[in-house]
Amino acid sequence: MTADAPLQAEQLDPAIAALLAQLWRAEHASDGPWSLPRLCKQSGLRMSTLRRSLTLLSQLELAALRIDQAGHGQASLTDDGKTLCRQLFSAADHG
Repeated sequence: MTADAPLQAEQLDPAIAALLAQLWRAEHASDGPWSLPRLCKQSGLRMSTLRRSLTLLSQLELAALRIDQAGHGQASLTDDGKTLCRQLFSAADHG
């Protein structure tokens, strides 16, 4: 593979790929950012894995994570995250 080859979802850590896929799904849903419990259920990840993965994606500025005083959280893609997911998942949506 060359440096110019596009990134494929299969090249990502499975937890990151599952989370990105669900964040991309949430982006196209009409009900706004998804809660962390909903992301857990939809992605099949444990909460601890989800939180670690979201922390990494937040540090990479691919996802925005918001947690309120009560500990309830929501996550969504940033503009850079949307661009990445469009690259990763658009071909699969049309294939």
